[in-house]
Amino acid sequence: MRIIFDYKIFYQQKVGGISNYFYNLGNELLNLNNNVKFICPIHKNKYLKLVKNENKKGLFFKFLPSNGLKIFENINHISTNNFINNFEPNIVHETYYSKKNYGKKVKTVCTFYDMINEIFPKYFNNSAEITEIKKITAKRADKILCISNKTKEDLIKYFNVDERKIQVSLLSSGFEKIKFVENKKKKFSDCILFVGSRHGYKNFESLIIAYGKSNYLKNNFRIISYGGEKLSKYELEIIKKNNIKIENILFLDDNDFDLPFLYSNVSALIYPSLYEGFGIPILEAMKLGCPVLSSNGGALKEVGGEGIEYFDPLNTDEISTKLEKILNSESLIKNIVDYGLKRSNEFSWKKCAEQTLKVYNNLQNE
Repeated sequence: MRIIFDYKIFYQQKVGGISNYFYNLGNELLNLNNNVKFICPIHKNKYLKLVKNENKKGLFFKFLPSNGLKIFENINHISTNNFINNFEPNIVHETYYSKKNYGKKVKTVCTFYDMINEIFPKYFNNSAEITEIKKITAKRADKILCISNKTKEDLIKYFNVDERKIQVSLLSSGFEKIKFVENKKKKFSDCILFVGSRHGYKNFESLIIAYGKSNYLKNNFRIISYGGEKLSKYELEIIKKNNIKIENILFLDDNDFDLPFLYSNVSALIYPSLYEGFGIPILEAMKLGCPVLSSNGGALKEVGGEGIEYFDPLNTDEISTKLEKILNSESLIKNIVDYGLKRSNEFSWKKCAEQTLKVYNNLQNE
């Protein structure tokens, strides 16, 4: 089958969960003997750099100025459209939401990742515009892939999309699963790990408040925030307001340690997000033997299953209590780790590719 992944996410992201998804999906589809082309004439994406030249069309630029993105998008769209006309793909898989289409001659699939903007519009400056673009994309696509059943449920609820148009294809993690947990002294055994952006619905503030309520946590554990964001003035005020020493919070990124190392060397991952369409850090942690304490928002229970601890992300007392409960119990930690290693077997990029290919084939036969 001839498949095109279009430019939309690759010129926007240097790295990120969505472009990582398409990179891994594309590799698995190639392993299944499909003709896959990544088309992004102008891009800044590091994953796309790793794709073999025969499977991509595009030039990598280390820096693309944000004020020129509309020009680059137009170049990318026109060039991609021309390539589609010449290549005559069976499927064009649009990598992100857009008002722009490729005409009626080609069958299109688009992946929907979450409905966060519709559920929590206050966290987005251009909420109405985002929703409009997503609605146009949903209406235009011949088929829609959702990365969780929760995303599918919310897409139907908010956009009234026909359920027959939607299929679910669960994500995975590129991290290699460990075979067993080593009995070793962990470098960050006194640390709780937070991964990703700290702003808005990611709910880092609730974690800080919960941590500040517990003398046990403050006296025995630090927080690692991993993601590279600089500490804001507002965050500093929240930290001080909750009587937390600034040295109790470490701000790290991949220039300091890689993420698999941290998963393997902290006491636990905490994921306080208000809502996620999937929640890859939970799966990453489980694959690497890291105990997980997660919010119950969105699709997080769908990923974590029944064997990890959950909390209401707006209940800081519960977050604090659950953290103390886990970190005080070696037997509970072992149970969560053992369960996570087993649970992570249910997710793979190969399975994701097989589910996606089934959608492509069904669309071709309609």
